[in-house]
Amino acid sequence: MEILKNRKGFTIIESLVAIALLSILLLGILASIIVIMDYTTRNLLREEAVKIAEEYADKYRSYPVSLLPNSKEITVKRKIRNFNVDYTVKIKSTSVNPQLKQLTVTVEWQYKGKTYTYKIETLVG
Repeated sequence: MEILKNRKGFTIIESLVAIALLSILLLGILASIIVIMDYTTRNLLREEAVKIAEEYADKYRSYPVSLLPNSKEITVKRKIRNFNVDYTVKIKSTSVNPQLKQLTVTVEWQYKGKTYTYKIETLVG
């Protein structure tokens, strides 16, 4: 019996406890990675919305005031991280005075069932 008491190494219980602790630790790391990927994807979608809004604002900034549309809606499709995203671009111009209009470009998109919006305003004259 003395031989069993002096034995060195892990018992089955110690091994199971170590595996359980390692599993809990890995699940926590995995959850963190999922949250980080979600934030990164939302930021990529927002950055693309900013690019689209600036693209349309620059385009219409070069138009003469008389040719600016009062209201216009366009759907823009982009591929972000291997999935297609539909951005809705709403362009609206309101007259400030006869030679000056305020141009508002609003970009909307959906991610995980929630609608996000980015808006840019500029004066054209």
